[in-house]
Amino acid sequence: MALVLHSLGDFKRFLAEPGATIQVVRNTFMDRQGPALREAYRQKGMYAPRTVQALSKKAAVFGVQGHPTTIWLYWDRGTRHWRFSDDTVAIPLHTGLGPPDEIVYRCGYTSDDDVSDPPAEHDPAHQALTPVPTMPDQGQGQLL
Repeated sequence: MALVLHSLGDFKRFLAEPGATIQVVRNTFMDRQGPALREAYRQKGMYAPRTVQALSKKAAVFGVQGHPTTIWLYWDRGTRHWRFSDDTVAIPLHTGLGPPDEIVYRCGYTSDDDVSDPPAEHDPAHQALTPVPTMPDQGQGQLL
């Protein structure tokens, strides 16, 4: 069964499933940077798969594959401009640093290279989700 997202509700339900993973397929802000800065972003894991570690009503916390960091994704404001298409989510960035930017994430599951059925409940990749604190502690994560 292919993953098809039509709304923020679909995206949240997907994130609540065991093994839910997102991966950046396009980030126009990073794409505009020079080669050295793009490589630095890549080395920090900005394009690495992100697996849900915790989920709350207004945010998700992702672990970054191969990196000891977390990424926070908030959806408490501005989600009406998010676009959903099949297994991708396009999120506009309002950086104030030039033209409008966006990040496009492809959604899938940790056990697969492409989007398919979620892992079974008995799969070792299955992890229980815990509530996310309302605000991240200083220096413990990165936004987006």
